[in-house]
Amino acid sequence: MDIKHLRYATALAQELNFARAAEKLHLSQPALSRAIQSLEAQLGFLLFDRDKRNVATTTAGEAFLQQAKGILFQMRTLELNMAQLRDGSGGHVAFGAGPSPTNSLLQATLARLRRQHPGIALRVDSNNWRYLLLHLRAEDIEFFVADTREIGAQHDLVIMPLCRQPGGFFCRAQHPLLERAHYSPADLLEYGFVGNSMPAPVQAGLKTFLGLSTAQPLPIALQCDNFTLLKEQTLSDDLILLAPRASLVHELAAGRLRELRFGGTESLFTDIDIVHLQGRTLSPSARSVVDALRETVAHQPAEFIQARS
Repeated sequence: MDIKHLRYATALAQELNFARAAEKLHLSQPALSRAIQSLEAQLGFLLFDRDKRNVATTTAGEAFLQQAKGILFQMRTLELNMAQLRDGSGGHVAFGAGPSPTNSLLQATLARLRRQHPGIALRVDSNNWRYLLLHLRAEDIEFFVADTREIGAQHDLVIMPLCRQPGGFFCRAQHPLLERAHYSPADLLEYGFVGNSMPAPVQAGLKTFLGLSTAQPLPIALQCDNFTLLKEQTLSDDLILLAPRASLVHELAAGRLRELRFGGTESLFTDIDIVHLQGRTLSPSARSVVDALRETVAHQPAEFIQARS
């Protein structure tokens, strides 16, 4: 059954006049008449009673046209949805975000997406990279954005660089260290640290910076992937927070947290990448999310976030 014939029949049912319906459809009247006759022959019953002056729907025609209108509505909805999927302005996207990008990139990215593509429905899993990798391979999410230094190159993954986030040491504004005229990295050890999980190379570099031997453990009092909890603990204690600056923009601007600056902290950074499965093309809607992430990165000060490619 030709979908065009359904459109012709519903137009004729609305107008109940071949001439007006043909004009509305931009067809000649004989062409419309032939199309209706063809549809009736295919169905095996008349849709319309007509004479020289009048057109009226038959009882069978009424039943058919009611269902035809539903089909045409579904077709229009399908066409609209597919157009949105094609240009990345609609559809559903499930993706993951590690602790650092959740805290430093997602709010601005989601706001950007709502402005640019309000038709996209999102589901975001915020967790550590191990959890996200499991869910990516299970195809519960389409991609994730996280620190990937512990993942490395793997045959089933595509890893696309996004940004680098310089890190440092941070404390509350009333911290005893800030009352000293001078302080050194070794002075941090007496207070202990809070932070999220760190790759082994970062831990090794941190030990060297603090003057610890490889056998000595880092004095980490609290380790978790929830930056809100880490910040609250730092604000209520004398612990030192190890974190990317980009995760603390508001607290630093408000003066609630202060950075303890030292030379030689260039190795303290987080590299954020976008990861998806090899052989799985990102949907247009997912590409819109990735584009929004890159736009967010591009608009951040280099002190906090530096784009990578």
